[in-house]
Amino acid sequence: MIKSTSNTEAANRPFDKLPLNILFACTHNKIRSPMAEAMMKDMYADLIGLVDSCGMDDGGDLGDGFTITVMQEIGLNIMDHEPKSFVDIGQSHFDMVICFSEASFEDASRMKSLAGASIEYWPVYDMALIAEGREARLNAYRNVRDDIKTMLNDRFKGLNA
Repeated sequence: MIKSTSNTEAANRPFDKLPLNILFACTHNKIRSPMAEAMMKDMYADLIGLVDSCGMDDGGDLGDGFTITVMQEIGLNIMDHEPKSFVDIGQSHFDMVICFSEASFEDASRMKSLAGASIEYWPVYDMALIAEGREARLNAYRNVRDDIKTMLNDRFKGLNA
């Protein structure tokens, strides 16, 4: 279920303006939002404008190794991804902000610099909370990656028409 700060039809309406500038946000910009950024750029590169990602904080200097691994499995290299925060994004213009944590949705909804954007919350589990062995973690990350890809396809299927 998508929650949106814009009208209730936002998640289903056709896109009347292209290219779209899209920001993906989560808690630390290490797992969900960089996955979404990379897949969006890969799937819709010719139809979108600026695509970026951030977190409520920058999560440190390095990306998440499990994220890098599961993205490499589908041919996407995010080794150079450097986590950043909403502050690092600054005054960039975005038409849409897609948040993967409720806290980032609440932060984005309060930010004046994002006032004109449609802000959506897509609930996706935070893989940083998994504490099991390596294979279990990798499988959980793969599930999150695949869930995000499905959500992207469902939300943006009209772009390929």
